[in-house]
Amino acid sequence: MSTPSTLADTRTALLALLRAVPAVGVVHPCERYASSEQGFKQAYLYTHTDPAADAFGTDSHVRGWYIRRAGTLESTANGRIMNENTWLVRGYLSFKDSIESELIFDELVERMRDAVRVDGSLGLPGLIGSGPFQERGVQVSGAGPVIFAGVLCHSAALEFKTRNWVEWRKP
Repeated sequence: MSTPSTLADTRTALLALLRAVPAVGVVHPCERYASSEQGFKQAYLYTHTDPAADAFGTDSHVRGWYIRRAGTLESTANGRIMNENTWLVRGYLSFKDSIESELIFDELVERMRDAVRVDGSLGLPGLIGSGPFQERGVQVSGAGPVIFAGVLCHSAALEFKTRNWVEWRKP
């Protein structure tokens, strides 16, 4: 599979990759908003297709993510222009202490990190660098409880970089 050549292609590939993670929930291509709290919550409600997936069973609950391009650096390499995009993937899962939902959420985060780590289609910076302490793969930049759409939830912010060669656009 070749590296995406545009920001939109990268977002589409990333969306497909994350949506394929088992029991990930709803994954949006951009941050969602609604004029009411209930509408906002609806955009992130999820019910398992396989009730045995985890302890939430058949209960409808908040389980959703959105993708945002947080920044782009443009550079030249070998006479070509390269964009390095920084992505933010933010997620939410209903907090339910009786089933230790934090452990379910941590497992979802790790499944997403694994999926990105092994996929070669996103133009990721190399997973093994020249130095032992180079940042690679998906970083968990923050995690903790939040009130989201009126619901107590676990939340995490995942960040990583992708690269693509720029295709010249004509004005």
